[in-house]
This record gives sequence, structure tokens and C-alpha cells, in this order.
Amino acid sequence: MKQLRLKHYILAAAMAGLPVAVAQAAPFCIKSQILPPQCIYQDAQQCAKEAQRQGGVCSANPDELTLTPGNGKYCMVTSTHASLCAYGDRATCARDAASQGGVCTDAPPSMGGAGVPDPYSSTDGY
Repeated sequence: MKQLRLKHYILAAAMAGLPVAVAQAAPFCIKSQILPPQCIYQDAQQCAKEAQRQGGVCSANPDELTLTPGNGKYCMVTSTHASLCAYGDRATCARDAASQGGVCTDAPPSMGGAGVPDPYSSTDGY
């Protein structure tokens, strides 16, 4: 009963916009516009499924995973922590990630990831 009250308190605090301390120790996180990142997923497929249910996206936790350097804007990451950062568009990355049981995430800025527009893309060119 006490544990249930704590869960209700945390949910109420999050919905009210109050800061809620959440341990960020898992390799996969759900990100959305409503809540802070939920880095509680060990399995990429579980994270992706829950992210879809919540209307968010599943991404790799940069504090827990080191992505293999590549030349793409997007990285495919699997539950075994294998990564391939060679994708120029999110759609192809997401398709390959789904077939491998992984997730597609933005490459870190140091690898040419988020924030670098693709002038040849109809969706990524800003």
C-alpha cells in the first residue's frame, strides 16, 4: 500500500511539473514532450514498444552507451549494445532497427548527428 502511494505521488508531481528525481541508469530511454526522459529500459524492443504506446521515441542513453563512430546522422542500436552510425535518414535507420530488434537514435553531435541538416532530404533539410 505504501509503495502504491509513492507511485501516485511521483505521478502527481510529474504531472504538476514538479521536478522528480529519476535514476537514469538504463541504456534505453523514452523521450517525449510531456515528461523528462525515462531511462529505465534494458531492452530496446520493450523501450520502442512502450515509446510508441506513450507517443514518444526510444533512444540510446548517452550516459550508458558508447556508440560506434560512423558517418551517419542516425545510429541503429540493439539490446546487445551493438551500434551502427551509418544512416543518413531516420526512416531507413528505423526500418533496419525494427528488423534487428533495436532502436534508431540520433548520432551524437560529435559524429555529425542532431542539429546537422541534410540539404538533400525532403524531411531532414529544415
